[in-house]
Amino acid sequence: MATTVEVAPAVLAWAQERSRRDPGAYASKFGSWESWLAGEKKPTIKQLEELAKYAHVPFGVFFLDKPPVVELPIPDYRLGVTGDRATPSQDLLAVIELSQQRQGWFRDYALEHGLGDARFAGATEQDEVREVAARATEELDFDVRRRSGMTRDGARNHLRRRFEERGGLAVITSMVGNDTHRPLDRREFRGFTLADETAPLVFVNANDDSKSGQLFTFLHEYGHVLLRRSGVSDEEFGEVTAGVEGWCNAFAAEVLVPEADLEAQFRPEVDVHVELERLAGRYLCSTLVIVLKLRDARLVRREGFDDLYRAVEQRAREAFERSRTASKGGDFYANQPFRIGERFSRAVLAGVAEGKTGYTDAFRLLGLRSAEQLGKYAKQLGM
Repeated sequence: MATTVEVAPAVLAWAQERSRRDPGAYASKFGSWESWLAGEKKPTIKQLEELAKYAHVPFGVFFLDKPPVVELPIPDYRLGVTGDRATPSQDLLAVIELSQQRQGWFRDYALEHGLGDARFAGATEQDEVREVAARATEELDFDVRRRSGMTRDGARNHLRRRFEERGGLAVITSMVGNDTHRPLDRREFRGFTLADETAPLVFVNANDDSKSGQLFTFLHEYGHVLLRRSGVSDEEFGEVTAGVEGWCNAFAAEVLVPEADLEAQFRPEVDVHVELERLAGRYLCSTLVIVLKLRDARLVRREGFDDLYRAVEQRAREAFERSRTASKGGDFYANQPFRIGERFSRAVLAGVAEGKTGYTDAFRLLGLRSAEQLGKYAKQLGM
């Protein structure tokens, strides 16, 4: 008979929760799952090995008497409106760890090649948001006139490249590495920042989010870079108005929708939903950001605003669902500059060409598996 192992039910429940998979998925995958949780049956060593892979947790954790305490290696701003700080999933920990490894490698590369520090003007939470947003708009070459004619895809690409040109590292992805079986949960976090003088890194969770939402998150994280504040974010614009997250939300909204321009553009005599769509197209943001900026600028009445906001939110959700149904996965190599970061990718590939970075390290850093893939990716980047 196969050897069975006594596992604390609390540890099993912890592993399932950390994976952010539905309990029903575990019941389907492991027929005795409910019996294990109830302590009526015991899993075998082989079953535990399968469970560790499925939940993406270390095998040894199942021999503990109680679940371990897991903390993020960077500040956690995910308090939301409930005040709850949830246990981070293994996927979130994995992408933070991978990002820290890549940032550390690039920091050494930058020092060796004399690249110098990143060129971003600093800021504090006491600084006037409008003034900081105006400076950042110049840094990013992202004023409203410059955006004219851009698509949201084009704007996302523009911001990513401008950020990296100034010394940052940008990652916009929906999964852990290149593992399509490990999608990131937007309900858990929207993005995070690893502040650093040499190579600040911003990470945008692109899973289940519109391009407008990604632009807002990118600029929110850019705010963290200016404040020199690392941290994990998940706040929706309008939910938090104080502290680091509130400042970064206000900053992102002002870069996207400069209040002075909004005041000049808004047409109160036009049907509000028609006007919101027009303005969202002008600023390349969501109608939710527009309506909240209109409220803050006192361009719409406070009376009845909650009903208006709920209607706008519902329309935005329906529009996103339609766009998500029509979207496709895209080309693997074309997606890599977003999933890995183009500047980082070029540095690793240059290291390989110079003979200073081995293939094994390059595979690990870039999430690729063969010299053939490296070659195809280099060709994609024009190297």
